[in-house]
Amino acid sequence: MLLPRARDYRVSLHSTAAAAAAATATAKRAMASSGGGIHRGRKSGAREDQRGGHVDSARRRPRRRHQRRARVTLQFHAKAVALPGSSCLKKCGDVGIDYPFGIGTDCAKKGFELNCNKTEDGRSKMAFFGNMQVLNISLQKGQVRMMKYISYMCYNKSSTATLDLEGTPFTSASKENSFIVIGVNTLAYMLGSTYVTGCKSQCSPHSNLTVIAQDGVCTGAGCCQSSLTGNMSYHYVYFNKEYNTSEFYNNTSATDRAEYCGYAVMMETASFTFRTVYLNTTAFLDENKGRVPVILNWVVGNETCDVAKKKSSSYACRSNNSRCIDSTSGPDYLCNCTEGYHGNPYLPGGCKDIDECTVNDPPPCPGHCKNTPGNFSCPSEKPPSSSHSAALILAVGLSLGAVILVIIITCTYLICERKKLANIKKYFQQHGGMLLLQEIGLKQGTAFTVFTAAVLMEATNKYDEKNILGRGGHGTVYKGMLKDGQPIAIKRCVSMTDEQHKKEFGKEMFILSQINHKNIVKLLGCCLEVEVPMLVYEFVPNGTLFQFIHFNDGSCNIPLFTRLQIAHESAQALDYLHSWASPPILHGDVKTSNILLDENYAAKISDFGASILVPTDEAQFVTLVQGTCGYLDPEYMQTCQLTDKSDVYSFGVILLELLTGKMAFNLEGPENERSLSLSFLCAVKEGRLMDIIDYHINTDENAGVLEEVADLASQCLEMIGDNRPSMRDVADKLGRLRKVMQHPWAQHDPEEMESLLGESSVAGLEMVSTGNFSMEGGAVQGILESGR
Repeated sequence: MLLPRARDYRVSLHSTAAAAAAATATAKRAMASSGGGIHRGRKSGAREDQRGGHVDSARRRPRRRHQRRARVTLQFHAKAVALPGSSCLKKCGDVGIDYPFGIGTDCAKKGFELNCNKTEDGRSKMAFFGNMQVLNISLQKGQVRMMKYISYMCYNKSSTATLDLEGTPFTSASKENSFIVIGVNTLAYMLGSTYVTGCKSQCSPHSNLTVIAQDGVCTGAGCCQSSLTGNMSYHYVYFNKEYNTSEFYNNTSATDRAEYCGYAVMMETASFTFRTVYLNTTAFLDENKGRVPVILNWVVGNETCDVAKKKSSSYACRSNNSRCIDSTSGPDYLCNCTEGYHGNPYLPGGCKDIDECTVNDPPPCPGHCKNTPGNFSCPSEKPPSSSHSAALILAVGLSLGAVILVIIITCTYLICERKKLANIKKYFQQHGGMLLLQEIGLKQGTAFTVFTAAVLMEATNKYDEKNILGRGGHGTVYKGMLKDGQPIAIKRCVSMTDEQHKKEFGKEMFILSQINHKNIVKLLGCCLEVEVPMLVYEFVPNGTLFQFIHFNDGSCNIPLFTRLQIAHESAQALDYLHSWASPPILHGDVKTSNILLDENYAAKISDFGASILVPTDEAQFVTLVQGTCGYLDPEYMQTCQLTDKSDVYSFGVILLELLTGKMAFNLEGPENERSLSLSFLCAVKEGRLMDIIDYHINTDENAGVLEEVADLASQCLEMIGDNRPSMRDVADKLGRLRKVMQHPWAQHDPEEMESLLGESSVAGLEMVSTGNFSMEGGAVQGILESGR
């Protein structure tokens, strides 16, 4: 199952203003006609409305006539500022109440009125703004922390929250809050007056949720979050009904399905930590008792500082040591104490001087510190001598330089480590790491390992040149040794600057992970933490067939039986890919350098960089021509269509290399002998086949088998693909030839032949014997023809 990363559905006002406004208007009308109402016109506080019901009820919208409603905005400069009396509460529960906030008559600035209510058990009190609990008030930042309802959609119930702050001095803080969506399959939006955002949370419902989703990670698998742009005074949460978490579990009981819910809420980012238990239980609601913290910004006037200062009767910064700060979200302002003072800038005399000599530990100048209004001074008792001053300056300079150097080194190291970790995460996701982990989780018992880059670097001794096994068109192969002593082969691309190479590595990993055959190299795992993914194979010790034939001093001693064994096992592997793999696989680059040999000279097909799965439609069937000169199917080069008969043609060239000991393509030879397949076909046509056969195997005893192998190679090299045999036919014929080589006396004794291969073989021998060969050759011909 695909694990997509979190997708941001933020919509610009300029592009979809009409759609956003329509969705928001519909939501507001629905809320206005519901039981509680939104109450946007009330200036004394805001209301967060929580609607509940069955999931399907969210589709129904109450009907009402369209009506225009003027937006209510507090006019903070309408009249002179009223200051709180001494009887006003300074605290409610654990929350300090500082003006302009207040509880009671004439205790708060208009729009900042709070209530102090007892808890359900009556043991303590809590502050409320409208129906929202207040947790903390910050005069300096101009922010208040409140509790907000969680919206949810479950199997048999749902609840969506609307937050309306219009007509109040409050807006949601875009930097401190995020829109968070939790669920196995949940898409939710947050609609404001002029703004829409949302994201989609998704993961496989049938896999192990603790493997796919991770505690503390909210990037799309089970949890997603969307950052906010701009401060909003109104928003409404909407769930897309096409994505319903509980519908994934329709085979379970209603009780079990009720545990799978989707959640959506705008909340304080720093207060949220994702846990996988939220996906299949109601823990997110239960732990938070249905509400979570949210940060709201507030201002004391809806005009700029320059305008407000000219209206002394309504100017909110009342302390002499206060300053006005323009809001970043519009023509609004708030107040702060000037530097060196702290307290409440909204009250006369509210900003008090900070005694730097006592609040700092240690003091800025011990024994000589003198506090001054808004500052401090350090008068000196006695000027130090010039020599003492020079030594002191030198010592301070050296110490400061050493500290700065340590800080620079530490910061550089931390930056590099952070960048390295970020790259590891980026590369892992870029190369389909989440998809691979999901596939491994779905296929239990898969012996596939995801290696770290550090493990492979240690296994290859930091990719020492001495450990290079070979270089190919798609990468360099190193020999490595794991800590448990297991030898491995690691394929690492030297440089990968284009997307084609990246796709080839990913494709090879996907293809090889599905194959389990004794004559095909086994893929043990991969590493996705680096820019270019690396593949880890079983180690095959005897090198390639190309090296064995062309660059081995003992190549002249390779007996015909060994050559037939290698050819037969390679043909069986290709037949497996074509006929038994699911889905069937076309290798696309069959050549001697892609056939490895183990200690017993058993053949193993490798290097699937050019492979493709057998396509299911014509559009997928067309691919770019790629392969190795000398092995490419002429029909493939003309049509750009890779088929199973393309592999058959390439295998025919391998048979020629085994027969002749010559390379498939040799630029250094005469022009008419550069292509092995062309020179072979010319030799057959001119009746001088035995002239190009490797003289080490060109004996009278082998003549019949050599003729048959040559005939098989000729069939494989047919120009028209449909005229070539299948790999199964090729493997069967090579298998029968191996039997003949294992029992050479059968070529001379018809009774032995009948006993070994059955009566049909002898009958075939009598029917197709042409007399063109010796008795031995005719016997071989008959055996083979009987099995066709």
